[in-house]
Amino acid sequence: METSTRKKVTIVSAVVAVLIVIAVVSLYYWGPFSLYGNSERQLTLIASEDSQSIISGQNITLRLGIYNNGPTSIFNVSDLWPTIGGEKIRLTISPCSLDIPYGFAVVPGNVSSSSIVTAKPLNMWQPGVYMCPLIYMVSSYKILGLSSNGYILSQGNSFNSSSNLLIPITLSNAVTFSGYWAPSNSINGSYHFVYFPAGQYTVIVADEWGAVAFLHFTVTSYIILPV
Repeated sequence: METSTRKKVTIVSAVVAVLIVIAVVSLYYWGPFSLYGNSERQLTLIASEDSQSIISGQNITLRLGIYNNGPTSIFNVSDLWPTIGGEKIRLTISPCSLDIPYGFAVVPGNVSSSSIVTAKPLNMWQPGVYMCPLIYMVSSYKILGLSSNGYILSQGNSFNSSSNLLIPITLSNAVTFSGYWAPSNSINGSYHFVYFPAGQYTVIVADEWGAVAFLHFTVTSYIILPV
C-alpha cells in the first residue's frame, strides 16, 4: 500500500514538473515578459538628448536607434508608425533615410501619447528635391544579437528588382539641430531657416514596429544667471 502511494506521488510530481516546464516555456516565448522570442518585442528603442534646456540658437543633439536584447533575428517590415497630427507618418533621421527603421519628429509644446494625434511636426529639413544615395526597398532587417548592428534584407532595388541584397547597417545615430524650416511670406512658396523660438518642444521618436518615446526640451531667449 505504501509503495503504491509513493508511485502515485512520484507520478503526480512528474506531471506537475512537466506542466511547470510547459508554462515557463510558453511564458518565455509568448508571455508579456518575452524578450528573446523571434518577435519585435525583443527590440529596445533608443532615445536620449544631451540637454533638456537650450538657448535659442544653440544646438541640441539627439541619440536614437534600436538595440536587440535577444539573439540574432530577422524582423519583417511592419509599418507601425505613429499617427501625428491626424496622419500616419514614417519618421526618418534625414531626407535620405527611408530605409532606416526609426526616426524622429519635433513638435511645439509638451506632447504626450494622449495628444500626439493633434501635434504638428516642424520641417526639420528644407523642403525640396534631394539627390539621395541609393535607397533600398526593405523587406526585413536582420539584427545581430545584443547589439545595434545588422543588415538590411532587400528584395531588389529601384534599379534592379530581381537582385537580392544584404546591406550592412548600424542602427544607432546622433542627430544635431537648432531650428527648423518655416514657410516664407514670399509668393514663390520658399522656406527659410529659423532657430527655435523660446518655448517648450517635444521630440517624438518611433520605430518600424510601433515603439514610441517622448523627449522634451525647453528653449529660452537669454541666459538665466544664478541669484
